[in-house]
Amino acid sequence: MSNIKLAMLDFDGTTANTIPSIIYCAEKVCKEEGFVLDSELLARNAGFTTEEAFRFLTGSNDEELITRLSARYRSIYTSEGLDMITLFDGVLETMKRLHSKGIKFAIATNNVTPVIEYTAKRLGMAPYLDNIVCLNNVAAGKPAPDIAIESMRLAGCTPEESIVVGDSIFDVGMGVNAGCRCCGVTYGSQDSKTLLDRGATWIIDHFSELENIILG
Repeated sequence: MSNIKLAMLDFDGTTANTIPSIIYCAEKVCKEEGFVLDSELLARNAGFTTEEAFRFLTGSNDEELITRLSARYRSIYTSEGLDMITLFDGVLETMKRLHSKGIKFAIATNNVTPVIEYTAKRLGMAPYLDNIVCLNNVAAGKPAPDIAIESMRLAGCTPEESIVVGDSIFDVGMGVNAGCRCCGVTYGSQDSKTLLDRGATWIIDHFSELENIILG
């Protein structure tokens, strides 16, 4: 067995298929404000905070506009989007098996606590989670190391005992900056070359492959 004791999982695009929900909510906000959303661009660049995403998508630095768009998006996401979210194939089963072998899991995300707590419970992940650390719990979101550092502190694990699993350069960046090894997943927002170039140690095409990495 490897020395990995903690797997810090990204949420959007890694454990949960949130893209349909994100696009639905973002399209609704943009339509209300007279913007045309490039949904493919959004899907390829998942991992931004909400504010960063709207700056990127609109090309605007008008902070009043960005704040309004972000607040409206969160309102729609909470009221309509959360129940559209599903887990990727193999996530829950893999977590159950590894949890039974003493592996700790955490959600480490640029999302916010109420969303993750509600969704983790609804999708059956909650019993297998040691901790949840979100953007609102730290000073800086991904790719800064803050989320990973706090998650490891809560779990009582060192960077050498921890792995970050994610689908984006933000996840890998966080892991590298926190001194952790990283596993990139190819079924989310970015491809294997991009993730390897940013410092991923492993690449998997299906969540269940994580078991071999952790137990290998």
